[in-house]
Amino acid sequence: MGTTDVDLVIGVALGDETPETYRTLQNNLEKAGFDQGEPSFRWAREVEGVTVFVEFLCETEQVAPGRIFRPKGEFTGSGLGAFNVRGAHLVPDDFIEREIEAERLDHGGRSRASVRIANVLPYCVLKIFAFQDRHENKDAYDLAFTLLNHPGGPRAAGRAARSSPVSGHPQAEEAFILVEERFRDAAQDGPSAYAAFLATPGDEEERARLRRQAVATIREFLAGFREDGTK
Repeated sequence: MGTTDVDLVIGVALGDETPETYRTLQNNLEKAGFDQGEPSFRWAREVEGVTVFVEFLCETEQVAPGRIFRPKGEFTGSGLGAFNVRGAHLVPDDFIEREIEAERLDHGGRSRASVRIANVLPYCVLKIFAFQDRHENKDAYDLAFTLLNHPGGPRAAGRAARSSPVSGHPQAEEAFILVEERFRDAAQDGPSAYAAFLATPGDEEERARLRRQAVATIREFLAGFREDGTK
């Protein structure tokens, strides 16, 4: 669907109480032309006619999952926040690095950077917990789309997840139970959300096909995860 969201998992910036950290983060966003909106973890600006959102995620015990964490202190900036989602702290333990090169905003010339991207297992953990906590159709779509388009398909994605250094983490185990429940069959809310995001309004045949596709995708992913690695 060509998402324009940039989701950033913040550790240091929204995990400590150093005023300068928050001030720098907010100043950089404002200098880049982004405006803070509602909810307060989301920043947006128009780029070539398209609205691009930068959203901050974190994991903290200071607020409940699915709520917005706002750092305290008079120097942190007005309403600066991050969406508290379980599993965010798994990303630093399982990521891939990619070199990207692009034109900087406002004709600032080309620039190259190395970015860390959540690997398949922490990504799936984040998505299923996000779906559980805020129940947006896009979260179900993002999950199934990523697995469908993983090199080798969803079964290969499952094998890659099995080899993750955090595959035995309690949050990963909980997430796999959840994803199996929410995508168990076409009547569950996971496939329904995926279909609702993609289907043409009123096209029940297409909606039914997409629900089946979502179920098959998750089944293949789980089958790959549970394969005996010695075979």
